[in-house]
Amino acid sequence: MGRIGRTLGRPVVAAGRRLGDEGWSRGARGSGVWLAIGILTGGVRLLRRLGTREREVLYSRKLKAGETVRIRHLLEDRKGRPVKP
Repeated sequence: MGRIGRTLGRPVVAAGRRLGDEGWSRGARGSGVWLAIGILTGGVRLLRRLGTREREVLYSRKLKAGETVRIRHLLEDRKGRPVKP
């Protein structure tokens, strides 16, 4: 997602968060429709969180002056599955 997508996405995420909070609040006071909205937005948040990958540091080292780094792609990931180019 580019810079524009992140910028446009922030208000949508904020509105969803407010809607979900309001849903939980009103739903706790007895409104079934608002409770359903709270549950739905909570489910969307959970799916977004589960769908993101965690970054993993495989190797870390400080470089000295004049040293270079070569990054090359592997044919398999750490679990032995083939990587698509």
